[in-house]
This record gives sequence, structure tokens and C-alpha cells, in this order.
Amino acid sequence: MKIQKLTIIVLFAAIAIAAACSSAVETPKQANSASQAGAPSAGSQTFRSIGVVKTVDVAAGKVTVDHEDIPGYMAPMEMNEPVADAALLTQVKPGDKVEFEILREGSKIKYTKFNKIGEVALIDAPTIYAASCAECHGDKGQGGPKGIPFTSGHALDHTEADFIKTVTDGKSKKKDKEMPAFRDKLSPEEIAAVVKFFREVIQKDLKRNEGHKH
Repeated sequence: MKIQKLTIIVLFAAIAIAAACSSAVETPKQANSASQAGAPSAGSQTFRSIGVVKTVDVAAGKVTVDHEDIPGYMAPMEMNEPVADAALLTQVKPGDKVEFEILREGSKIKYTKFNKIGEVALIDAPTIYAASCAECHGDKGQGGPKGIPFTSGHALDHTEADFIKTVTDGKSKKKDKEMPAFRDKLSPEEIAAVVKFFREVIQKDLKRNEGHKH
């Protein structure tokens, strides 16, 4: 009888020890999930560049940066993307020149770091266009008696560099179609900004054949 009781006690003790060991050991899947929690995925990439903050949208949690080339990833352009941490929205303001870092995971991008390195005066390109260009070329680029349209014809065949040169130096083919030079009225930065405005806003989604020769 005593032997049977001892056998039962040993059996229960063995079961208890086995259960404790089982609960203490993580499965490979559990360990892998824990190690990845809060960390970038294996396919993520980090990139760095420099740019100027154009807008900070606190409600949407996004920042727009007009950036230089992002080595190994993207040519210069404006990029509107979310931030990884809402605290980043308070670290920058429009006009700040920043060194920034982005994290790319698949098709998703988010800002992970901003380091302010200076400030630049923001250029209001739409206002410059309205004051200096709309009278001849139309408020929506549709053209007019004194200027060619930007939304059709050979204005779609020129590169950004072509437009910058023309706005800077002027151009005259016919007396009533003379394009005045703006080198003494606008800074190089303002000329580049207004050209970028009608190229990216007024001519947006229009088919271009850049480099066409007349």
C-alpha cells in the first residue's frame, strides 16, 4: 500500500515538473515574434538626405520636405510622408533646412529623424506666378493675347532648364509676343520656384515630350 502511494506521489511530481518546464520554454515562433516586436522588419531600409521643410500637418501626422537627392533611393523632389513619432512634428517648422532620415518598409515610408541645420526663406510661387505671369499666360496657364499657353502646344516640349533660361533672359520672336527678362525682377531661387510651380501644378498630368526641337 505504501509503495502504491509513493508511486502516485512520484508520478504527480513528475507531471508538475514537466508542466513547469513546458510553460517556461518559448517556442521558436514565440521567441521570433518577441524579438521582432517594435523593431523594423528584415526588409526595411534606412536612407538619409537634406531638404527644406515646406509644411507640417499635425492633424495628419505628416511633413512635406523638398529634398535633395536621396542616395540610392530617390531623385530630388517634394515628399509628403508620415512621421514615426508624433514628437517629430514639434521639432521642425516650414522653412527649416534639415538633415533627415527615413525608414522604408515595402512601399511605405516614414520620417524617423530630423536635425535642423539652418533656415531658408520660403518662396510663395503661386503668388509670384499670379503677379508676374498670369497676365500673359492666364491664371491657369491657358494662355492669352500676350503669352503662349502652358497647358498645350510647344510649352509641353521644353525641359525645366529651358524654362528657367527663358524666364531669366527673356525671349523675343515677334514684337507682340516678346517675353521679358526677369533676371532683375526675380531672384534665381524665385525663378526656379515659379517654373517648378507651373511645371508640377499647372502642367500636372499633361503629356510632355521634353527636348523637342523647333
